[in-house]
Amino acid sequence: MNLKRFIDEDITKEEALELFKVKGFKLIELFSVANEIREKYCGNTIHTCTISNAKSGECEEDCKFCAQSAHYNTNLATYDLKERDILMSEYKRAEKLGSSKFGVVTSGRSIKKGSEEFDSIKEFVRDAKKENINTNICCSIGLLDEEELKELKETGVTRFHSNMQTSIGAYNKIVATTHKIDDRLETIKAAKKIGMEVCSGGIIGMGETWEDRIDMAFTLKELGVDGIPINILNPIEGTPLGEREHLSMDEILKTIAIYRIIFKDKVIKIGAGREGILKDFMGMAFMSGANGMLVGGYLTVKGRTSEEDFAFIENIKKMWS
Repeated sequence: MNLKRFIDEDITKEEALELFKVKGFKLIELFSVANEIREKYCGNTIHTCTISNAKSGECEEDCKFCAQSAHYNTNLATYDLKERDILMSEYKRAEKLGSSKFGVVTSGRSIKKGSEEFDSIKEFVRDAKKENINTNICCSIGLLDEEELKELKETGVTRFHSNMQTSIGAYNKIVATTHKIDDRLETIKAAKKIGMEVCSGGIIGMGETWEDRIDMAFTLKELGVDGIPINILNPIEGTPLGEREHLSMDEILKTIAIYRIIFKDKVIKIGAGREGILKDFMGMAFMSGANGMLVGGYLTVKGRTSEEDFAFIENIKKMWS
């Protein structure tokens, strides 16, 4: 297969599936082509996002990977929605460090219009917008309808986050009873309909097939999402996926590269699992097509400090230049 032609041409689902068979020196060529696509369509900007675990644990959903689910015993610290002044302090710190986005992330199926929590988040966003700083505010607060999303947008939220997690066909293997993939898809469609940016990706390493990864990518492409986070399963003790083996380094990098070929001009963001699983090869993710990352840790898994992450980013920029 002539990989170079994908620099200018769209790839089909069938061709993308063929790429997972690439090995040896051809694998290095795959990474090189993905990096060339990233440079041509996205330039040398690394998009950063700092997230706040704004409400933790006691989630009624039964997602098999998640430490926040009330269905599993993971010894997770739980708390209600953070006070607005705490969120504001975190927001200002994210801006000071240089994050381009700050995400308010809450556990639970959704924070609905009319609740104290929904109103509190809106008040935080309004207060934050008065600060006139450049870090945009995103929300990941569950399954919302068009009216609720419109209220967030009018308040000043620029992007909504709702991960697909895996393919449509494999979804019921990781969320068995509490909600369906259609619930997530409807939220994404509603956000796009009203003109919000959408960040949606998934987790690799949950037992999905390559077909599942490619199917998820093409569904996200059809939905027109703006950012695609790729998280790597970090098995959490107490969850049904707590004893899964980590993916190999080459499989992770291959996934990133194929996603870059599919999503030529979008932000492909590396999230949870990058430090502990890629380790010394973490920089390779950014030579294989990635151009974004979560900085300063995740929801329930501690990452590196924001200072370490931004120092790492400067080194990546030197590699790109």
